[in-house]
Amino acid sequence: MATGERPTVRDVAAVAGVSVTTVSHALNGKGRVDVRTRARVLDAAKRIGYRANPTARSLRSGRTGILALVLPMIGTDAHRNEALGLDFYIRLAGAAAAAAAARDHALLLPPPLRQIADLRDLPVDGGIVVDPAANDASLALFDALGLPVVTVERDPARPGADWFVASDNAANTRTVLDHLAANGARRIVLLAPQTTAAWVSETRETYAAWTAEHDRAPIVVSVPHERLEGSAYKSTVELLDRAGRPDAVYAVSEPYATGALRAAREHGLRVPDDLLLVAGVDSHEASTGDPPITALDLHPEEQANVAVELLVARVAGRDAEVPRTVPGTLRVRRSSERGTPS
Repeated sequence: MATGERPTVRDVAAVAGVSVTTVSHALNGKGRVDVRTRARVLDAAKRIGYRANPTARSLRSGRTGILALVLPMIGTDAHRNEALGLDFYIRLAGAAAAAAAARDHALLLPPPLRQIADLRDLPVDGGIVVDPAANDASLALFDALGLPVVTVERDPARPGADWFVASDNAANTRTVLDHLAANGARRIVLLAPQTTAAWVSETRETYAAWTAEHDRAPIVVSVPHERLEGSAYKSTVELLDRAGRPDAVYAVSEPYATGALRAAREHGLRVPDDLLLVAGVDSHEASTGDPPITALDLHPEEQANVAVELLVARVAGRDAEVPRTVPGTLRVRRSSERGTPS
């Protein structure tokens, strides 16, 4: 082997003292290769710096070792997906990339998938679709091409599709409402996105059940799922202008809480003295604001790791325990602590 040239399978065979076929079987885990011979081949490959050519490997296996991560489209501007600016999705994408690398895979964040050619032209073995809407179009494309897919949160229109990891949305919602009630809230408003995603519908359903159980009047404000902070601000202003204002706000989407906080201040309301506030998704802005905002930590890093684990198993045709649930943690901060009434 000349200096500077990429080591080949033949070089490994020469160093290990075996045939090229034996090297191929040892490196790919195929055929009958003695344990000691396999160890000698692996040691030889490591010593000379041999790494398999990814293009050749994909031609042999039919796989590329690349996984797609499809984030939801938030907003109407096709060239500016608001999801890319949210802490939850940033943390999830970073953790998914690390989890894929740990399993010898790469992660690809594709542009919007609008038609089958958009996905067919991508060199991916499968995909993770995050927060799918009911009858999600991205999932339909993966199905049409026969590509394995896993979701973060379920598609509510696919009751039998179990390859997903999700937050415990019902338990999380009850935790928030119980916390607000314990701090004296009587009129709790739910700021909920206008989307068919399962995490939103499950939150709405649990809120309706909880208010009925506690003899409270449900107050649900549907907020546009775009220009998130501004939309929540506008919706909260309209809410506070009505008679019988709420004494607590559960702002489900990540930037909704900051929009609600701005509206409260403009109405001369103090948080938490006059209005308790909880965010449905934790973020850097929530934890460092004035006041710091109580929020649900949905543990996106853990969700990402599980999603990658499931997709790698599904691509390989292995069984896995599905579906999976990641419990949330309520990070209690000053925005929701007014003190228990006497």
